Amino acid sequence: MDLFDVARACIRRWYVVLPLLLIVAWYSHNMYQSVKPVYYSTATIGMVAPNTKMYSAPQGVEVPRNGLLEMGGPGLMANMAAVGLKDPTVVTKVVAAGGTANYTSGMFWVPPTSPQLPMVTIAATEPDPAAALKTVELVVEQADSALRTLQQHAGVPESQMVTSFVVSPPSEPVSAMPSRTKSTVAVFAAGVGITILVGLLVDVLLMRWKSRRQKRRQTRVQAADGADTADGARNVDPQNKYAADEVALDTR
Repeated sequence: MDLFDVARACIRRWYVVLPLLLIVAWYSHNMYQSVKPVYYSTATIGMVAPNTKMYSAPQGVEVPRNGLLEMGGPGLMANMAAVGLKDPTVVTKVVAAGGTANYTSGMFWVPPTSPQLPMVTIAATEPDPAAALKTVELVVEQADSALRTLQQHAGVPESQMVTSFVVSPPSEPVSAMPSRTKSTVAVFAAGVGITILVGLLVDVLLMRWKSRRQKRRQTRVQAADGADTADGARNVDPQNKYAADEVALDTR
């Protein structure tokens, strides 16, 4: 079966395909119209190392240092902060203070050819602009505490801990429309595919039903013809048959 066969089958069963296509179009249109705008708010925080450093110390005196900072630099601390801000403990505190758990934290975006900056971007997208702004503000407030907790687990001295500071405060929520075209097209394409399959299935079933019906009719006609022939043979007059036999004998 090629595309032409599929098209002919759909045309034959237009009374099935057309209503289904109308239903699919109606559903896709409603889905497109039902998408509501969302509000987007962001903030950026940076990492700052201790501003004091001991270059020399008396012999035998330990010099405190931040092993995490020396091992991976500010970029490592920024990565750790981005992960720590999604810790369940931090999320619970944000939600308890009136925010939502639907926020993201990741490294500040830079072009692939540029060095990574030790900054973290926090973003929240919510249907309510006040909820988006409140969530970002609460996450920013938790940033320094989360960063401190991570360094405490690594045994970093208090005097050598990296702290956070606000580079860009939470922005006013900006409305945005979610990507609805792609989802609508996907739903419409799936609906069209299902409609075509239903049309083909109905066409195949009806064609088979018609074929069986025609075979039954032919069988009945053949049976009726056979019955008529048999009845004609049985209805021959015996006297005429006897006379015919006598004629045949005289001829011999």
